[in-house]
Amino acid sequence: MAASRGTILIPAARSVVKASELIPVIGYARVSTWREEMISVDIQKSVVEDAAARRGRYVAEWVIDDDATGRNFKRRVMHAIEIVEDPGRPERELWSWKFSRFGRNRHGVAINLARIESVGGELISATEEVDAKTAVGRFTRGMLLEIAAFESDRAGEQWKETHELRRNLGLPATGGRRFGYRWYPRVLPDGEGGWRTQEERYEVLPTQAEPALDAVQEYIRGKTGFGNIARCWNDLGLLNTRGAAWQDQTVKWYMDSGFPAGLLTVHKPDTGCANPARCQKRDHYDYRPAEHEAIWDGDEWDNYRDRREERRLTPARALAPVYPLAGLPKCGICFATHPKRAAARIHQKSKDTPGYAYRCGPRSRGLVDHESVWIRRSLVEERVHEWLHEVRDEIDAIVSGRIVLPKPTIAPDVTKKRKRLEREVSKLQSALDRATTGYSMGDVPRDTYLRTRDKLTDDAAAKQKELDALGPEQPAEPPSPVPHRETVLGLLAEWDTISVASKRVTLARLIRRVELWPDDRVEVVAVWAPPDPEPAAG
Repeated sequence: MAASRGTILIPAARSVVKASELIPVIGYARVSTWREEMISVDIQKSVVEDAAARRGRYVAEWVIDDDATGRNFKRRVMHAIEIVEDPGRPERELWSWKFSRFGRNRHGVAINLARIESVGGELISATEEVDAKTAVGRFTRGMLLEIAAFESDRAGEQWKETHELRRNLGLPATGGRRFGYRWYPRVLPDGEGGWRTQEERYEVLPTQAEPALDAVQEYIRGKTGFGNIARCWNDLGLLNTRGAAWQDQTVKWYMDSGFPAGLLTVHKPDTGCANPARCQKRDHYDYRPAEHEAIWDGDEWDNYRDRREERRLTPARALAPVYPLAGLPKCGICFATHPKRAAARIHQKSKDTPGYAYRCGPRSRGLVDHESVWIRRSLVEERVHEWLHEVRDEIDAIVSGRIVLPKPTIAPDVTKKRKRLEREVSKLQSALDRATTGYSMGDVPRDTYLRTRDKLTDDAAAKQKELDALGPEQPAEPPSPVPHRETVLGLLAEWDTISVASKRVTLARLIRRVELWPDDRVEVVAVWAPPDPEPAAG
């Protein structure tokens, strides 16, 4: 199209270098998770491409990290580094908008920058004119990266303080929506281009709270698992807080969080965890009371935790059992020497009679050589049923007084040791208090106080550990089947109608294992039986 009179057309000329002479490079862009650094990918790409063109380069491939933190290198930037290292690729320069986009972790930056430079590569910032081939350039780049790491540390400390403040107010550290609740955020738009504030709170949402309550109650009764709960909620058309369908893992995270029980999950500060934000160790977390209304009551939460621990220790095959004793039968001969590999295996007589008998698992695999242990499954289950009747009769005899349980005794030496340790702990605590008072009054130098404090604290912790190892001061009640009375009676009443899965879960509350021996001998070991002895050598 011809230009109109008076209009001057200037052709785009990003570089005077011919296209065939341009050097290919890799472009990297990262959008930070921190709001103040939400520089769009398009802006970063435009700046990098313009700067590269001025130096006779063109971006052959882009590597993008959306909403990624620079505090670690678990992101796609590693792919960009691998391209630079690849001898089959011509790209030897990695371009980014700023050096801070590459990373804000001192250790990770040093390692991965060394990887790039070890193959003759170079990290280049499009907005920071630094020649890293000179001593001054390397120093400048190092200072810029150190400033980025400092800013990251500073922001991290501020976020920790913010999170702790929110927890102290009874709010979750990061806010956001929670299943079962309607979230009222503190700041929201006023509809006129501005913002207004309100009291941040969570209110129960009945359409989601009722399924959440039903789920935990069914889980406690042993009638469902996380996968079944996920399928049920998906069938009801319920989505998680990200707007996606539920999966067993997301259901587990939700229920373990304690939020529907009116609790907040908090990582313990004294665990020594290198990366608390990604820690998945359950014993590293604790729970705090929150301000929102609970969907589950305290008993339901405690029962859920107990059942959760039971299921964690239950073999996978027993979580969806085909037979009511799945995982409980053990070879009595093997258990004495190798408890962890003494499981009995199901023997299939034919396709028409599945699960016909139990036999010693190690012996069937040729791991041991002892007398044959092979018992029909029907006989084992019949013996367990008879054992339940025996336990019921024993409970009745104990309650009526016809059987008197022996009273526990405490060894005198244990009592003396406990009192001695208690005195020593108290003495160390008093010494620590005196040292602190002396330091506060200016009578004790700081270095002396710190050494004294550390020594007294370590000594007190060691003594307290010895004290805790002695167990409770008062004698515990002797193991008895009486607390399990309702479970035994309920199981006997529903023995022929209860599902296999529910029967297996209920039996696990009563039975530690079922030992199988030669000549069809079956011995049931109850959960209240004395602790198992140490396995014999051999």
